[in-house]
Amino acid sequence: MTIQGPALAGTPAPAPMQQAIPKTEGPSPSHYLTICVTCRDKETGERPGHDLGTALASALQADTDWSVSGVECMAACGQPCTVALTAQFKTGWLFGHLTLEDVPDIAAFARQYHGLADGWCKASERPGRMAKTALARIPAPGRTTTFRPGT
Repeated sequence: MTIQGPALAGTPAPAPMQQAIPKTEGPSPSHYLTICVTCRDKETGERPGHDLGTALASALQADTDWSVSGVECMAACGQPCTVALTAQFKTGWLFGHLTLEDVPDIAAFARQYHGLADGWCKASERPGRMAKTALARIPAPGRTTTFRPGT
């Protein structure tokens, strides 16, 4: 099987994960941290997503509102490794250029994000490298302006 899409067309897909990234356990998670497992480190060629996901699952294991999982490609191949934080009715976040060294900052932001009513915050309010590595902030419904034809 090969990965499809313009950025990776024809690239052999990585071997299936031998074991899934451990999920944080809890009654029903309300917040989701997703790590790209196909991102490739530009210098080493390694795919750090699985190790990053495992480290984040460990860092957040006491936070039962979080589910930590991996996904193949989040379309930010030029900025590996990418991590997304999402929750229903909250602004979603996509971060890039993350490594295992960033696990404490990612976990700190996950806890901060959990406490934000709408998920919205400024760069200056995010911990460590999370202040500088945001690739996208996806507004939740209700945080946008609706355009209407002819107005």
